[in-house]
Amino acid sequence: MKRYSKLLRVLALIAIGLVAVLPTIPVCADTPDPDSTPTVEEFNVYRNLLETDDFLLLIYANIPYATPPSDPVTETFIWRMIDTDNITELGSTTGFNYHDNGYGFNVFSMYWGAANITALGIAWGTEYTIRLSGNPAAFDDPPKYDFTLDSTDYTDSVAGNEVREEMGNRLLSIASELKIKWALAADYCLTQEIETGTVLSIYGETVFRGVIRGVQGMVPQIFRFVVSNLDVGARTWDPTYVTALEEQWTGTWVETARAAGATLFGTSYDLTSLILLTGLAFGVVIGNLMVSGDTWAGGVDACFVLLIGTKLTLLGLGYLGLIVSLCVLYIAARMWGLARG
Repeated sequence: MKRYSKLLRVLALIAIGLVAVLPTIPVCADTPDPDSTPTVEEFNVYRNLLETDDFLLLIYANIPYATPPSDPVTETFIWRMIDTDNITELGSTTGFNYHDNGYGFNVFSMYWGAANITALGIAWGTEYTIRLSGNPAAFDDPPKYDFTLDSTDYTDSVAGNEVREEMGNRLLSIASELKIKWALAADYCLTQEIETGTVLSIYGETVFRGVIRGVQGMVPQIFRFVVSNLDVGARTWDPTYVTALEEQWTGTWVETARAAGATLFGTSYDLTSLILLTGLAFGVVIGNLMVSGDTWAGGVDACFVLLIGTKLTLLGLGYLGLIVSLCVLYIAARMWGLARG
């Protein structure tokens, strides 16, 4: 009897060990069906947005739940566009969950490039079935709801700029409606007014960037900051101005004096004139300091001296630029000191 008792203990310990080490098998909870039949507020189909003959389907719908499921809509429902044979799936989307886990009123989209349109044989103006179905991983008995994409849901606009304007106005209209449907506080409104008109707020941008991939390239006008393809030519730099300065005194006494100044010190440049110019600038600073007791005015006057010297080609433009930079730093420090004083 004791032997059987020990055996039972051993088996119990083995069973406990197996339970501890074996992976847990997840049990999928059955997501409740919507409180009532989902509805589509409106379908909109646009083309020629990012390229000629591309295709965007916009779905503004309501999946009603008084108490939204804990799992987001991206894991529980799938929107599909079904071909005219009622079998072939042409595209699908799970949406974007921004408010109430994505349930209730929300926007969904499907986009096809021109090559995909050709490969799938999608025809403009054709009536297709748009199907909302529950994800089998979330429902024991997945619900299914079929809607018809009517020929009147396709835009009549063809030109890209007209299509973008129409789509932009539609998105702003939906954003305004969602503000009310979602009972958003004023600080979290999806649109805002700027000098040029109504655009998406940072919250609205978040919503529609999640709903429509590449939306800013499709309708840039409804975004506050728009980046355009600027046609800017490369700027070329040449020594034309410097050459003109250097050659303006050719054959005059200035050229003769500069050559004599270089010969005096045996240099390739007019060191004599440079020393005189520097001394004159310092003299102006010291003179102003003695008269007014302030180096501020002296520094400003010295800049004029150096500018005249550069015009006479006694000082190179590079050196002048360096001196101007130092003067800017000095002026900034001076102004900062006066502001703090």
